[in-house]
Amino acid sequence: ADPRIYEIIQSVSQERIGNDITTLAGFGTRHTLSDTVSSTRGIGAARRWIKAEFDKISSDCGGCLEVFYQRNLISKAENQRIPRDVWVVNVIAIQRGSKFPNRLIMMSGDIDSRVSDANDATSDSPGANDNASGMAGTLEAARVLSKYTFENSIVYAGLSGEEQGLFGGRGLAAYARENNWELMGVLNNDMIGNI
Repeated sequence: ADPRIYEIIQSVSQERIGNDITTLAGFGTRHTLSDTVSSTRGIGAARRWIKAEFDKISSDCGGCLEVFYQRNLISKAENQRIPRDVWVVNVIAIQRGSKFPNRLIMMSGDIDSRVSDANDATSDSPGANDNASGMAGTLEAARVLSKYTFENSIVYAGLSGEEQGLFGGRGLAAYARENNWELMGVLNNDMIGNI
């Protein structure tokens, strides 16, 4: 076994994960069709905050992460949970491997949240468990693992549109196919520690 595993485990911070969950829940709603302009509320504010966190992590490791938005336009005709055309925007950070940069392991969390009515884009839906917990876990993995070099690449992904029909995951899968990613595995963090 790689002895670095023990160092990595010891580096994970429950406090940082808790703070990230609180921050994400604090955006009020992260519904896929919620506000994209506000700096304090809605999915736009949440994804900009996530990107800023990935950018900060990359800065701390000397630019070791490629951070970008990956987006797809979803038509209102796709299903009843998409009442109008909407851009589904994922936040992606890639830590390239030293030996096999196109061989990737992906860890993802969902950015979006919703109330019981899947089309209610304005009511508060803090989504601490579903799925701020998963996104916080992905951010923490990036913070910890970016301090190390691995032979294979790691993709840290914040997916949107999952509550409307897994649109973010579908869009990222198409992007991966177009870019000939050799995906070795996906760890999808959905409600970490949920009952």
